[in-house]
Amino acid sequence: MRSTLKQIAEATGYSIATVSRALNGSQKITAETKRAVLQQARRCGYRAECRNVALIVPRFQFDGYFGSVLRFLALELSRMGFSCEVIGSENLEILEEHSFCGAISIMAQNGLERYWGNRHIMPLVCINTQPRHLDGIYTVASNDEQGVRIGIEHLIRLGHRRIGRFGGFASFHDPSNWNSVNREQAFRRLLSEQGLEPELYASNSGGVAPALDALKSLLDRGVTAIVTVNEGLELETLHALDLLSVRVPEEVSVLSWTQPHPAEYLKPTLSGVEQNFPELIRAGCEMFRSLLAGEPVGDMLIDYRLAPRGSTAPFAGGRQ
Repeated sequence: MRSTLKQIAEATGYSIATVSRALNGSQKITAETKRAVLQQARRCGYRAECRNVALIVPRFQFDGYFGSVLRFLALELSRMGFSCEVIGSENLEILEEHSFCGAISIMAQNGLERYWGNRHIMPLVCINTQPRHLDGIYTVASNDEQGVRIGIEHLIRLGHRRIGRFGGFASFHDPSNWNSVNREQAFRRLLSEQGLEPELYASNSGGVAPALDALKSLLDRGVTAIVTVNEGLELETLHALDLLSVRVPEEVSVLSWTQPHPAEYLKPTLSGVEQNFPELIRAGCEMFRSLLAGEPVGDMLIDYRLAPRGSTAPFAGGRQ
């Protein structure tokens, strides 16, 4: 590692101390100096000699989707001989204070990939967020078009033609959210291909009352099946439908982006479009290992799994 730092210093004309600070992302180094050092480090294949990986999450969210991904990541990285440190998106300065061999982002929102290439030489793998190949940043993502397709096909087989979508505040109009953009584009395209109405959607700004209003607006427009397009909306949706005295699946079918837990423990059990977290994380960690070894990689898409359960049923004529 010393000889590599020396080689970078000789090639750029900076001192070894300046090179070290630039590689560690120090804010005391000018942008021009940092850019020159990082470019030379990439050319000579510099890698830090440690086994500590930064796991970057949005604002320390550990529930729902983020908790599941973190659990699988920690287990897989430990199996591969790495240690982990979880960093919230508002505390990225820790990346400059601690030693890491690289990072894996589960940010959900795009943006980190643009920041990364100007600050760090260490590899970054994005889980379900935007890549930036110019800086060697690649993504392992769930195949949203395939997931939307198997969900729509399941509901159409059951006879549903009025399929509504229920989501959170970022589900339909947030261009920075990788999965939401991909899912919404796929829903619109695939529903239109089937001759179905693509404008049947409603979002919840947060809380029981807005959820009731949003779901009632879908029911008033004659939907016979509701798809919740984000993990974490399952309990909220079933609770709101119960408050509206809507029987699931007798009056409306519900299909959710979910996981076996909690889907298998609800009443009725919840039909799901489920991300294959074990394979998603295995592929992401293998990509991370390949980047550390200087091996070529490419973006990867992992297919969803359809799990029909008790909350979807054949269309029986709608609500009475």
